[in-house]
Amino acid sequence: MAKQESGTREKILAQATEVFLERGYRSATIRMIAGRAKVNSALINYYFGDKKNLYLQVIRFWAQDAFREFPLDFLDDPGAPPEEKVRSFIHHTLMCLFGPEGRGTGFGRLMEYEAGIAPSDAVHEIVSETIGRPTRALSGAIAQITGVRDAESLRIYTACVVGQTVCFYLSRSLYQALLGGLTPGSREEIDALSSRAGDFALAALRGLREKRETEEKERGT
Repeated sequence: MAKQESGTREKILAQATEVFLERGYRSATIRMIAGRAKVNSALINYYFGDKKNLYLQVIRFWAQDAFREFPLDFLDDPGAPPEEKVRSFIHHTLMCLFGPEGRGTGFGRLMEYEAGIAPSDAVHEIVSETIGRPTRALSGAIAQITGVRDAESLRIYTACVVGQTVCFYLSRSLYQALLGGLTPGSREEIDALSSRAGDFALAALRGLREKRETEEKERGT
């Protein structure tokens, strides 16, 4: 019985994923998902409660799938150099979005909607549960590298690294049209893209530290 319930739940999640990707959160309905999954709408309400909670469960399912394949090991090593944490954040994020073959993971495709196409009412919960933890680790690493003291500068520097990284996926069509050849098609190409993006980010962060230290010397602080 438990195995049957698990199979039904997974079937609903799979079909809900496709409906949310096709229609977006706001246009998708429980009735559409029930029809696609060939179950009664009441059964979806029994398992998930309402559309928002179903959507959250879909995001969690794909986030767990991505994080299982591309784990957040760098977050659990307090002795890791901050530069390595920046590189790990970039590589982890690109792999979770693109997938090893560059076609886009379920998590990546759903996050396209949350990044601006049609964000849901659950966007704050989704961000907190999925990319909140690695982003906080990134922010801590940036603070160590730059020596930045004020929270506003740290928020902006963190946003710059996050933005640079996710835009390789979210703006891939634009990048392809403008520059060509920037959409990775294999794990090796993602590794190479991640390495160069890491070089760029770390050069900028070290430059910020040097600038801050020079200004402090000039002020005599």
